[in-house]
Amino acid sequence: MRYVQFSEKGPRQNNEDCCGIIEVHNNRTLFVVCDGMGGHFGGEVASRAVSDAFMAYWQGHDEPDSCEKVINAAKAASTALDGQSGLSEMGTTLVMASVEGNQATIAHAGDSRCYVIDIKGYVKYRTIDHVDSNPFGHSEITRAFFTGHPESAIPEVKTVQLEPLDRILLCTDGLYNAIDDEILLHTLQCAKDVDQVAEKYKLICREKATDNYSAIIIEID
Repeated sequence: MRYVQFSEKGPRQNNEDCCGIIEVHNNRTLFVVCDGMGGHFGGEVASRAVSDAFMAYWQGHDEPDSCEKVINAAKAASTALDGQSGLSEMGTTLVMASVEGNQATIAHAGDSRCYVIDIKGYVKYRTIDHVDSNPFGHSEITRAFFTGHPESAIPEVKTVQLEPLDRILLCTDGLYNAIDDEILLHTLQCAKDVDQVAEKYKLICREKATDNYSAIIIEID
């Protein structure tokens, strides 16, 4: 694999996004992107706590990736989030991909996304945001990591078979809201390498982003 990551605060005063990558000794690599919610720097704490908890769980558990493994990691992450003292009502989204050989285990909770695209431009998989409208017509995240609410920290899990030159994008809403979907996918497919994908995304986001923006871009050998 080849991969690149970036996380920028954009026009905001603080970056509440968090990216994490860990290579486990059994040739498995975990990629995590979280988008923290809440004020008073609570979002930054939440996104880091959940990202770190997932990476620690992957380090400590060698069993094959599975839905059960993701759910158990989510429980550990929820407990870690609740253990952060002095801050209340923190929350964060999560999107992750654990890649081993020709298989990716993908999970998400909230509106951070994963796209998997092949060399011909076919979108093999994309997450569907866990978002709904409340009675006042505003969008609400329906599944994420919130302090004191372990019942909402249940990621949706999908296994995707990979082929050489497939590319995977994990990103927060600050990135995909700044980039037209057609341009986002075209760049992911057609840029010469993952570094060029990242540079093109950052160029657009520097001009158009209204939030923190973060991404991990992966290409399969």
